[in-house]
Amino acid sequence: MKKMRILIAFAALSFVLSSCNNLATGWMSASSASSEVLVIIDKDEWLEPYGRALFDVLNSPMLGMPQQEANFKILQIDPKNFTSTFKMARNIILVDISSDYTTTKMSSENNKFASGQVVLTFKAHDKEALKDYLQEHEKQIVDYLVKKELERTAEWLKKESATPKTRIKNSFGIEIDYPKGLANITEDDNFFWATNNSAESRQDIVIYSLPYTSEKIFEGDSLVAIRNRVLGKQIKGSFDSQMTTSTYYRPDYRRIEINGIFRAEIRGLWEMTTDMMGGPFVSQAFVNENTGKVIFVDVFVYAPEKKKRNLIRNMEASFYTITIPDETKK
Repeated sequence: MKKMRILIAFAALSFVLSSCNNLATGWMSASSASSEVLVIIDKDEWLEPYGRALFDVLNSPMLGMPQQEANFKILQIDPKNFTSTFKMARNIILVDISSDYTTTKMSSENNKFASGQVVLTFKAHDKEALKDYLQEHEKQIVDYLVKKELERTAEWLKKESATPKTRIKNSFGIEIDYPKGLANITEDDNFFWATNNSAESRQDIVIYSLPYTSEKIFEGDSLVAIRNRVLGKQIKGSFDSQMTTSTYYRPDYRRIEINGIFRAEIRGLWEMTTDMMGGPFVSQAFVNENTGKVIFVDVFVYAPEKKKRNLIRNMEASFYTITIPDETKK
């Protein structure tokens, strides 16, 4: 029965795709496919140690979530059932074990069977070697698949967003696209806030800027302190509450490069100081060298008693649309 439900779901996805003239836009119509990974492996081998190691990688908990949520939804099918319908999936994992291989490695191929798709193939000499590889490279595998998800969603946002680009560009000297529906906008000096104001699946984005003072502004503790100060002042709630960064656990911190822009990032939980509201957030800071300002972009969601993985990733994809036009130079 479970396998039948999977087949029906993919048949529905295939119908949506076939009804579109362009696969690059059609695959995004299948919202149920977001953050799904299709693993092509024999059901008996799926239960072996290396199969369980692969499951554990994909089922690993997502960072910065109030309740545990897996990084991906996993679908497994036998190789004999890997027909044209399943080949329309956006994330596919293949396993190739052969004595011909001397090293264990992961290779990727984009658009192998459909546009907007990534296919990962794990190649190993034997099952034990593959199990060890998967356990040692869990973070790299997850990061790669998440990055691909965000990049593809970003391409869709560039075509489908209703972002007030001129207003943001005039205020901050950047261009960005974020999801539709965030129609409630609040603006102040060097501050922009858009939200859909939903009581059940709320999505928000905040953009603000400060003068660049030193490299210390990009340290983790500094980013948290700035976030608490600015958002605590600008975002108020009931019972005299204000937004702050939760101390439930220390926010995850990293430095990355996207579209040629170096950024410092923190992700964790936000909350209202005297109200029962909170959820996950992701915040990035980078220098606009044309204006000499540090730009802060913060996305967060509020969805009580609901899964939040796809909501926050939909917002996080906005980071992959950010550019700094040359014409913003003083």
